[in-house]
Amino acid sequence: MIKLLAAAGLITGICVAGIGAAANAGVVCYFLAASVAHIRARFLTSEFWVNCLGLLALSTFALITSYVPGL
Repeated sequence: MIKLLAAAGLITGICVAGIGAAANAGVVCYFLAASVAHIRARFLTSEFWVNCLGLLALSTFALITSYVPGL
């Protein structure tokens, strides 16, 4: 459900800038929480490094580039 709402917010954000930024910040918070949960569960296999941290880096990069002109 969280991923569905995030996707809907990001798609809506194409037309409305504030909603897209809020949805992107929510996606970053989701992956931060997922990273903490993986670390606490000591589930540090390749899925954690590739999927969780990779998507956290990608969503953070998207959030930063949406605010910095020229990137």
